[in-house]
Amino acid sequence: MKVRLVALNAHYMHTNLALRQMLAALPEHEGAELFEAHINLPFRELLERVAEGAPDAIGFSTYIWNAPLIWRLCRALKLALPGAFLFAGGPEVCEARETMEAHPELDGVLSGEGEAALAQLIAALSGGLLADVPGLCRRSGGAIVGNPPPQPLPTGVWPDAWAGGLAGLEGRILYTETSRGCPYRCAYCLSGGSGGVRALSAREAVRRLTRMAENGARLIKLVDRTFNFDRARAAEIWRGLIEHSEKSGLKPTYHFEIGAHLLDEAAFEVLARAPEGLFQFEAGIQSSDDGVLRAVGRAVPFEALRLKLVRLKALGRAHLHVDLIAGLPGETTQTFARSFDDAFGVGADMLQLGFLKLLPGSALRRDAEALGIRYEPDPPYEVLSTPGLGFFELCFLKDVERALDWYHNSGRYVHALRWLLTARAPFELFAQIARSLRARGAFDRAQGEQARATLLLELYDAPELRELMTHDLLLAGRRRDLPAALCYEEDGPLRALLRERFRPVRGQSARRYAFDVEAFAMGGALERRETVVVYTP
Repeated sequence: MKVRLVALNAHYMHTNLALRQMLAALPEHEGAELFEAHINLPFRELLERVAEGAPDAIGFSTYIWNAPLIWRLCRALKLALPGAFLFAGGPEVCEARETMEAHPELDGVLSGEGEAALAQLIAALSGGLLADVPGLCRRSGGAIVGNPPPQPLPTGVWPDAWAGGLAGLEGRILYTETSRGCPYRCAYCLSGGSGGVRALSAREAVRRLTRMAENGARLIKLVDRTFNFDRARAAEIWRGLIEHSEKSGLKPTYHFEIGAHLLDEAAFEVLARAPEGLFQFEAGIQSSDDGVLRAVGRAVPFEALRLKLVRLKALGRAHLHVDLIAGLPGETTQTFARSFDDAFGVGADMLQLGFLKLLPGSALRRDAEALGIRYEPDPPYEVLSTPGLGFFELCFLKDVERALDWYHNSGRYVHALRWLLTARAPFELFAQIARSLRARGAFDRAQGEQARATLLLELYDAPELRELMTHDLLLAGRRRDLPAALCYEEDGPLRALLRERFRPVRGQSARRYAFDVEAFAMGGALERRETVVVYTP
C-alpha cells in the first residue's frame, strides 16, 4: 500500500505541521510519505508530481488557501489514476458530508484528530473495513455514510513532528503546537467549539521547542490558539526558553498568539528578562467597539487589552503584532475608524487589517443570513457586505489595508509617519493615502520601494517629511531605495571630517540635515537645527 500525503502551502517558506504529526504517529510498519509544495507552482507540474509512482491512496491537507487547487487536482487525478483512493482532511472539510456532496471526485473525508485515524485508514485500504475507521466519511452503495470522530488524543502520546530533525528545512518557517483547543467561543473561529484546552506540560513544551532551536530552527510559530490560557504555565515556558537561550547562545524567534488581557505581573517580570528578538507576540483586538465584541462572543473589553499591550510594547523586548477584522456584525465605517485609531494607538510594530471570513462550521457562517452578512461562496469566503458596511466601503478598506502595509507594516517610515500623525488621526492619514494612491492608479500595478516613497512625497511634500523619510531609509540601510527627489550628492568636506574623526568602517556614510532628525527620533520635537548623522552599516 503506497500512500502519499499532500501539503500545498501558501508560500515556499511555509511548512505543514498537521501531516508531519500524522506521519510521526504512524507505526513503523505502516507506509506513507509526505509530498510538500506550494500553490504557486504550475498546475501540470503539481499534478505529475502528486501522481508520480501511481500511489494507491492520496490524502490532502485542506485549507482556504489551497482548497480550489486541491479540488482541481482531485478531478484530474480521478481520471489519471481511477483506482486511487482520494481523501481529504483539515479545517476546510470540517463539514464532511457537505464536502463529499460537493466534490464527487473525493472518496473520503477524515474528520477530527487524524493521528490515530490515518493508521486505521491505511489498514482498512490494505484489506480491512472502512466502516471501522473513526472519523471517516465515505461513499457506500450510492450513499454517503460517516463514522463518529476519534477520541481526542491524550497529551502524553502527542507525536512530535520535529523529533527527527529539520534537514532540508533550514531557514523555513516551522510550525508547532503545545496545546489544542481554545477557552473562548469567538463566533468567527472554528476553535471556539473545540471543548476546552488540552496542553503539554510546561517541561515537555520547553523540551520540544528548545530541541527545534538546537536543530537549527530560526522562526518557530506556535499554532496554539491562546498560548497563555494558563498564566503560570506560559510564564514557566517563557522562563525556560530564556534560560536555554542564555546558556546555549541560540536565539531563534518564537512566535506566540496570546490573550493580552491574561498577561499578569509574573508574565511581565519574566518577559522583561527576554533577550531582544527571542519572542514575537500576536494579539487579536478585532474591534474596540464593545457592542461589536459582544456580537461575536468576545467578552474582554478593549481597554483591558490596550493597557496590557501598551505595557508589553514598552518592555522593548519583543516584536508585537495586533489584528483588526473588518466586516464584523455591527461594525460601520465610523466605528471601524475608531477601532483602527485605537488599535494603532497601542504602538504595535504591525497592525494587520484583515477581513471577516465566514468559515464553514463557524457560528457566523451559520447565522450569516439572519445577520444580513453576504460573503463569497467560494474560499476564502470573505465578507462582501453587511448592514453596516457596504461592498464599496469594504473595497475602500482594502485600499486602506494596502496603504497600511506599504507605509507602516513595512517598518521603513517610522519617523516620517510619526510626523505625519502629529496633525492627523491614524485612520484619517491612511484613508487619505489610500484615496490618493487609488486616484493615481498606483494599485493597478506593482510598485517598488522608490515608487512608494515618491508617491508619499507627492501627497505630503514638505521639507520635514523629506528629511525624515531620508533618515528612515538610511537608518534601514536602504539608500538604494531613495527616490530621485531624496537623492543627494556626497558632501566632500563632511566625508573628510568623517574619515578624520570617526575612523569609518566600510560603507559608513554621513548626511547633513536642516532639521534635528535624531532628537525627533528620540521623542523630541522636530526643530530646525542643522544636524549631522553618521550611518554605519
